[in-house]
Amino acid sequence: MTNAIPRELKRVEPIFLDKLRFDPLNPRFPNHINAGSEDRLIDRMVKEERVLELMESIGLQGYFPGEPLLVVGPPDADEFFVAEGNRRLAALKLLNGDIAIPERMTTLQEAREAIVTPLNPEIPCIRFDTESEVLRYLGFRHITGVKPWKPLAKARYLKRLRQELYPELNGNNLLKVLAKEIGSRPGFVGQMLVGLTILEKAESGDGEAWFGFPNLDIDKVDFTLLTTSLSYENIYSYVGLSDRRDIDAENVNVGNIKNIIRWLYVKDEEGETIVGDSRNISMLAAVVGRPDSLEDLIENKDLEAAFNLTSGPDEALQLALTDAHKLLEQAYRLLARARSPNSTHLDQAELNFDISRTIRNVLRDKIEDAR
Repeated sequence: MTNAIPRELKRVEPIFLDKLRFDPLNPRFPNHINAGSEDRLIDRMVKEERVLELMESIGLQGYFPGEPLLVVGPPDADEFFVAEGNRRLAALKLLNGDIAIPERMTTLQEAREAIVTPLNPEIPCIRFDTESEVLRYLGFRHITGVKPWKPLAKARYLKRLRQELYPELNGNNLLKVLAKEIGSRPGFVGQMLVGLTILEKAESGDGEAWFGFPNLDIDKVDFTLLTTSLSYENIYSYVGLSDRRDIDAENVNVGNIKNIIRWLYVKDEEGETIVGDSRNISMLAAVVGRPDSLEDLIENKDLEAAFNLTSGPDEALQLALTDAHKLLEQAYRLLARARSPNSTHLDQAELNFDISRTIRNVLRDKIEDAR
């Protein structure tokens, strides 16, 4: 790894709380949170980052100096960006009154009022002169180190590392350099960056966030499901990527990305997605590789039925007829155990009989015509 840890030992130095700012490119948060208002960021942290518990702990015991914030800026700077410890910074600013607590968040107000140990306005920090220096440290700590980030945060970090340190590189050379930075493989780096590119295109949609699909959040979808899908040639070709390392994705098909997002993440009334879990991704790859199967999936939204067509419609028909026969045999065996058969059972049996007769007649006509 290249300069993963600063060569000189960094010492802890105090910095006034009012000079500390949140990281506008925090890898753990999506762009709309980082670029949004401070109130929105705090709301997110309170709901999902357990800021209340941290406020209560600091209010009782004070800030633990053994956990300094990592900040970026020259020694005489008027403000410093916190690269590591934004949750702690939120707790400190809320406790100190630097950030107004909304009236609805009564538990936060109670935590502020219950302070036992007065806050020291000088916060222990480890300062880095440049962003590139702290980025390398974060990569060591959160990708190969003891506090690994989730896959999506890793991907955002890699994108930031590329933009900050290697804007002039591309292709395999870029992937090799980034892989050395984090002690990983070029294939892994490519997979993360490609997945992030496609996910961000889906987040922005085609003029409408998430293509108008409801209840999708970039931090709540299973990012690994997408990156695994894009490792299949049929799927990455379907969305317009030249290969699984096409991180710039210049020729993507937005409409096909919309389909992939629908199949992977959009839930039906039962809370199920079309693909389900990662075990079915190989089925999806087979389906998008066959035009007739793909057409069936788009029209009927049934992955298993579309997959049956990948071996050809004749084989799929035989399989469907065989499965139907097995289910009817099972129903026949259950007749002996049924204690109170009713008109609903009879109505369903009539429907089954009618569709079976129709299938029989159509097949007979087709065979006659073929002669």
